[in-house]
Amino acid sequence: MAKVELVTSERAPLLARPYYEGGDPGPIAAALAQVPELMDVVLPFLGAVYGPTSVPARLKEIVVLRVSAANRCRYCTESHTSVARRMGFDAAEVAALRGEASPPSSFGPVELAVVAFSEALSHRPGDAVDLLRPHFDEPQMVELVTLGSATVMLNRFATALELPV
Repeated sequence: MAKVELVTSERAPLLARPYYEGGDPGPIAAALAQVPELMDVVLPFLGAVYGPTSVPARLKEIVVLRVSAANRCRYCTESHTSVARRMGFDAAEVAALRGEASPPSSFGPVELAVVAFSEALSHRPGDAVDLLRPHFDEPQMVELVTLGSATVMLNRFATALELPV
């Protein structure tokens, strides 16, 4: 059970109601609905960070799942395990991103760099960007750092509030 009420559509404040128009907005939005003024800032930001960018979706999912597992966020790790499987990651790749196995041979140099970056961002952020430099231009590095950092924020949010999977 979450540590705060997850606001239902029936109880959603007026400013939060647009986020419920498509159905259940999920635990993160339902928790943020406690403070609709935050929803209006946080959810569009997350949409921009997690949405389409110049970095391929597969690489972005590697960052999200590896950072979430490195930060031991049960909600984000379980949620993004499902996302990764739907995206076509195989069992060995998912196990590696969850920190349960070594990276498989299917990961090429760019994917291995993104895994190493994700671990560094979680434990040694000062070293993280240097791991990306051989493979990405500066705008892409900024995107990946923003993605990983937003994921850390959500990891803390979901863990502190004990959001249900």
